[in-house]
Amino acid sequence: MPEQIYARNLKAGDVLFREGEEGDDAYIVETGAVEISLGLSSGKKVIATLGKGEIIGEMSLIADAPRSATAIAVEDSELLVLKRDRLLKPIEAADPIMRLMIQMIVDRLRDAPRWMQEGDGSISDISKARQLAFDEVRELALRRIQIEGEMRQAIEVPEFELHYQPIINLKTGMLAGYEALMRWTHPERGFVSPGEFIPLAEETGMIVEMGRWALETGLRDHLAMLDAFKKTFPDEKPPFVSVNVSGRQLFELSEIDVLRDIIEKSGVDPSQIKLEITESLMVHDAEHAAVALEKLKELGILLAIDDFGTGYSSLSYLHRFPFDTLKIDRAFVVNMAKDEASRKLVHAIASMAIDLELDIVAEGIEEQHEYDILAEYGCHYGQGFLMARPSPISNNIELIENATTW
Repeated sequence: MPEQIYARNLKAGDVLFREGEEGDDAYIVETGAVEISLGLSSGKKVIATLGKGEIIGEMSLIADAPRSATAIAVEDSELLVLKRDRLLKPIEAADPIMRLMIQMIVDRLRDAPRWMQEGDGSISDISKARQLAFDEVRELALRRIQIEGEMRQAIEVPEFELHYQPIINLKTGMLAGYEALMRWTHPERGFVSPGEFIPLAEETGMIVEMGRWALETGLRDHLAMLDAFKKTFPDEKPPFVSVNVSGRQLFELSEIDVLRDIIEKSGVDPSQIKLEITESLMVHDAEHAAVALEKLKELGILLAIDDFGTGYSSLSYLHRFPFDTLKIDRAFVVNMAKDEASRKLVHAIASMAIDLELDIVAEGIEEQHEYDILAEYGCHYGQGFLMARPSPISNNIELIENATTW
């Protein structure tokens, strides 16, 4: 037997390893059975019982990966021990496929997956269902890796483009600004939903490069739309351009210097630039967020808190950070007609924002009655399909040149 493998015996009830701890060994069951469970401290959840020939502790064979579950012998058992430090080439957790599979497997186990609730509960039945679940996870992980590679290529080509959705003054119907929204048209698969590629861009860090591109492109397009607006509406206040900035972009304060250089080189008046920030930045590190947002404000731009009301600590940070605009999430807007609680909540949010002297943008307006209620509540601006869908810059310039109002 190779020296990296040796035997270990367990009595029924012995703990082999615990969830969250570090370990260098994996095990092959020779005889007996070992129960795998999650959440011993918060309520035990048995996810599998493994028998002869099955491997336990695969995560230990991957560098820097803690135990993802707890293993306890349910019968007297003999196991073969595999030492990580004796492997010719230990698997690195930084490997993208392994990294995604680890995370997706653990997430799937914690979410009480379908395969835990099916079958007759026998070891063979659970093992079969478990294999199907892991095969599904592997397929999803490989799919994620494929998309990640395609995204990197899309940045270089580029295949991304910005679409702009008008933001309307709810009192006058005049164009007040527009939000730049990233779109991806894949050369083979066509339209790829932002809900698919934005979270992956956040996770991989590609959102930083994509965010720079979006700001640079958005400001260049803004000058073109601004030129058309001034010709058509010479006496009206110039519109602003609103660009989303990920909290990931602001993890390093040095990135703000990059954004400053983009703004300065664009030639756009900083007072016409609004950066939309999601609350994840404030939730994860309030102290860092305060420094980052103050540094952004020093650039002379406007700041908006996006999707207000969907998180857990919105009220606590409104007075702490230098926001100019509050955006009411569309989830509240679309429920106003059928849900009195949503309508009251929107009214309360609008009243609070007015008291704090913040501009209000209501998102997701699709019906005229929503427009009317929001205007009645004092919301300053709105955007949604009722007025206009996001579209390329050429469409927006055409709307401006046709002297469109809503």
